Amino acid sequence: MLSLREMRQHICVNHYLHSIPSGETIFTQYEDAIIVFSRPANPNISNWLLGQDNAVWELSRMWAPDGHRKNLLTEAIAACTGQFSRAAKRLSSGECHALVSYADPHAGHSGGVYRAASWQYLGQVDEGRCYVDGAGVVTSRRAFHKSERNLTKAQILELGFVELHRPGKHRFAKGLSKWARRQIKTHPLALGTR
Repeated sequence: MLSLREMRQHICVNHYLHSIPSGETIFTQYEDAIIVFSRPANPNISNWLLGQDNAVWELSRMWAPDGHRKNLLTEAIAACTGQFSRAAKRLSSGECHALVSYADPHAGHSGGVYRAASWQYLGQVDEGRCYVDGAGVVTSRRAFHKSERNLTKAQILELGFVELHRPGKHRFAKGLSKWARRQIKTHPLALGTR
């Protein structure tokens, strides 16, 4: 088992986003796979999904080494969701009833591992925006809106970045309680994907 410091380092070096979510996070490991759960970047997702505030966390990072064995990520999602559920019961910030996660088609992800782990598909989110600099380095829109750095679109473009529009991410959810599973199963987007 890796230490927390080692897991953080693996995610920052190897995950395609090269970052750790800000805010409250829980790191889990299953064999060689690392899965990170965090408070969602979108504070409204819990109300949108369950009609209740602060009841949803996000599976925000997942990584396994290249050439890993077949089904490792699907097994890791199931095992780490269990680890997270046990850890979440000790949180002072309230009970977690469901998880959300996103598969980024631009990164070649379709969400097959979530489907295989019995997560509910909830459609594709709206098209996303990001910016690319002259060297081809892509920066998320949110990176320009952190802490004191709150740039307008015009200011970002003045810095030499070009705005890109990318397909929206695929959204998945997993209920951790009977009530949440029922809410997710009857969500209008879940019904629309059948």
